Amino acid sequence: MRFDEFNELVRSKLEEICGAEFSVSVYEAIKNNSVVHKGISIKENDNNVAPTIYMDEFYTDYCDGRDIQEIINDILKIYSENRLGPDIETEKFSDFEWVRDRIFFKLVNSRKNLALLQKIPSHPMLDLSLVFGVYMGSYKDSFSSVLIRNEHMEMWGTSEDEIRDLALNNTPRLLPSSIWTMGDILRDMGVSVDESGEEAPMYILSNKERINGASAMLYDGVLRKFAGNLGRDLYILPSSVHEIIIVPESEIFCPESLAEMIGEVNDTQVSGEEILSYSLYRYSRERDDIEIVVPGRSKKVASA
Repeated sequence: MRFDEFNELVRSKLEEICGAEFSVSVYEAIKNNSVVHKGISIKENDNNVAPTIYMDEFYTDYCDGRDIQEIINDILKIYSENRLGPDIETEKFSDFEWVRDRIFFKLVNSRKNLALLQKIPSHPMLDLSLVFGVYMGSYKDSFSSVLIRNEHMEMWGTSEDEIRDLALNNTPRLLPSSIWTMGDILRDMGVSVDESGEEAPMYILSNKERINGASAMLYDGVLRKFAGNLGRDLYILPSSVHEIIIVPESEIFCPESLAEMIGEVNDTQVSGEEILSYSLYRYSRERDDIEIVVPGRSKKVASA
């Protein structure tokens, strides 16, 4: 059975179970870096929240011989756990005075999102772009947001410049930055770490949610203060859209070896939609800016 046929089979079975009070449909989502996912959307008629459950892993299970009824039961369980998400308040969303303090930015790869960038406000930064969303609040250890599109700007009567300025001001407040050592992360995972002999520590920079936290490297003064405390310029490794790795400049690491590390991690450890860049960046204390040291050469083909 082909993937599309499997999705239609699941949709029809869910429709029979859920009944007339629900709308069940196959939904195609274009995610970051143009990655396409297909899923099943289940919407209660009087609720404006419709959780989408992606089918890739379920299809693999089905091809491996798993019973379709077990898959349906799992999908219903996932829906039940997520059906009471935060409602998007349509009337408030159309009010720019309500929206303006909730506008934030995140970073995406410009080349991998060319089609999307034609439809949304954005601002270029090296080989990346700032894109903007409306922060709708936290939910289930994550946060809900709406990506700002060109039609939203038209509805609000605003401009890209105003959206950008608001986002640069709001994001550090809405999503404060945090820096951890690599040892901190490993200890959180239950790994015993001895950092006494570490000559070139690595640091992780993200936001409090650790979602789309790579944008924290553009918060005013974050890198300047950190580099000043260390007394060194900083190499920036784009670990993913969610975080960056900071390595103080030293003789231990050369730029080429760090660039190779970025490529290896992207190609083997990071999903296609979470890749930020293959480039190595450097923060200069003297200029207080970020530059590309080694341009990225993407090898990984984004896929679902």
